[in-house]
Order: sequence, then structure tokens, then C-alpha cells
Amino acid sequence: MSHSHSDRRNRGSLGTVLLAGACCAGAVAYAVLVGPSMLPPQDVETTNAASPEVLGNVAEPQPEEADDRTGPVGHLRIHVSDRGLAWVQTLNCTGNLAEDPEPCGVMAEAAEELAGDPTATEPADDGDTPVEVSADQLFTEVREGTVCTDKVYGPQEAMIEGTWEGQEIDTTLSRKGSCEEARWQRLRAVTDQIG
Repeated sequence: MSHSHSDRRNRGSLGTVLLAGACCAGAVAYAVLVGPSMLPPQDVETTNAASPEVLGNVAEPQPEEADDRTGPVGHLRIHVSDRGLAWVQTLNCTGNLAEDPEPCGVMAEAAEELAGDPTATEPADDGDTPVEVSADQLFTEVREGTVCTDKVYGPQEAMIEGTWEGQEIDTTLSRKGSCEEARWQRLRAVTDQIG
């Protein structure tokens, strides 16, 4: 064996040992610094899955709470066209979410979100003071001059007429432009086929 060959083998062994040592030192440093953050907090009580407290809660189903919230009141007739298909459906909401169809509850949630949206304001007649949009204005059309994209999100169109929360509704929806798409998504509960 030549002298130069034995030096390479020793340097290779030394490099391997140094690399292994650096990796081990890094692993120890990681465990020391990050390890405590993976432990549960000391003030949290841990329970065994087989303890009676846990099994008692699983074995006894909780009674369902009745949905006694009040919902919207209205009668809508919706004409929807989607490519070659078209359908007409009606939605009657009596205000009792426990008995009304599911879209009534979805529309109630959309109204709450609209009422709680700080950006959902309209300019007042004087143009200076913003007036908050009320929850019954789900069907408000896009204002003239609103900046929207021209992207077409789909060929669907809908015409909605009737009364909602005491107001007459007569509006048309499409999916042409970002503002109209936002309206379509907000009113999707009535534009999708009601089962």
C-alpha cells in the first residue's frame, strides 16, 4: 500500500468523524432549545383515555339544543339559468330557523356577516358620511363606479323577485366581474338548487 493512499484513508476517516460530531452537537443543541416547547404546559392536566371521566362523556350523548334563533322572513322566487339548464324555485322563510329550509339559515348568517362587515358601507346623500349597510340589504346591487375586475366566473345568471324582511326584491345576478361574483357567492344559498 502506498503512503499517499493511507493518508487519504485517514483524512476520510477524520472528515467523517468531524461531520458526525457536528451533526450530534447540532442535534443536542436542537433538543435543548426546541425540545421544551414540545412538552405540554405544566398547568394542563392530562387524562388517560380509559379513565371513567372520559368514558362517561363518550358513552352518554348530549341532548341536542333546539335552534330557537329567529331567522329572516320572506318569500322569494328565483329563476336560475346555467348553460343549457334553467330552473325556477321558491324559498319561503317564516323566521323560525328550526322549521325553515336550510337556505333560510344560510341567508341569516350572510346577513349577520354583512351587518358586521366594517367595509360594507354606502356613501350618504351628502357624499361625505358613510352609512352602514343593514342586514336586510343582502340583495343590494353593485353601485355605479365601483372598481371591479372584468373576469367572467361562470355563465350562470339568476333573477330574484319577492319580499325579504319587508322589502320588495327585484334583482338580477350574474357571474361577470368580481363584484357580481361576490354578490353571487353571498346569495349562493338561493341560487343553488334547493333540495
